[in-house]
Amino acid sequence: MSTRKKKIVGVYLAAGSSRRMGTAKQSLELTEGVRLGGVALLQALHSELHSVVVVVRVGDSLDWLPEEAHMHMLLGRCCIEICADAESGMAYSLRTGIQAAKEMGADGILVLLADQPFVDGQMLFRLMNAFNKEAGYDYIASGDKGMPKPPVILGRGMWPAAAALEGDAGARSLFHLPAYRGQIVEEENPLKFMDVDTLDGYEQAKKIFTRQYM
Repeated sequence: MSTRKKKIVGVYLAAGSSRRMGTAKQSLELTEGVRLGGVALLQALHSELHSVVVVVRVGDSLDWLPEEAHMHMLLGRCCIEICADAESGMAYSLRTGIQAAKEMGADGILVLLADQPFVDGQMLFRLMNAFNKEAGYDYIASGDKGMPKPPVILGRGMWPAAAALEGDAGARSLFHLPAYRGQIVEEENPLKFMDVDTLDGYEQAKKIFTRQYM
């Protein structure tokens, strides 16, 4: 008997304060017309996710949203949620995304970070495939030499604990608890985990992006 395909909603965390960058990093260009915040979002929208919730901070101009995202918004496949407590840390953005996914009747959320421009569709497909295949898993995480890192999928059973996190604590802090069963899907290319949170990192990402995609 084939298992029912689960309803997985993307939660795209784009409400970070960018304190270390001194500027709203989502709007930084990796190349002309391509903003940092929009790159992984397009990968999510091109994937088999049911829909994508984009969590932003109060006052975000959303100038970094790709044109294509607006089309998905019109189709109801992409929505913007404002996190009033974004200043207090990533846990609050995650809580906002979980609430929206719960209202959509999702079975799991795929958490993505807006500052990881090298996450690709294959990576997301492998995570979703693993979550659909194994009925009993509470989470599926990407693995960097065995270390769980985002993107990650959290099943409904983990949402109360994830929503109770504080500050900048991510869901990774829950994975070692005996209450949860999960799988780490190893990723060969460490570049995919690169997150842009310094100006040096931004310069490096621009070079790599230009080499890979231009």
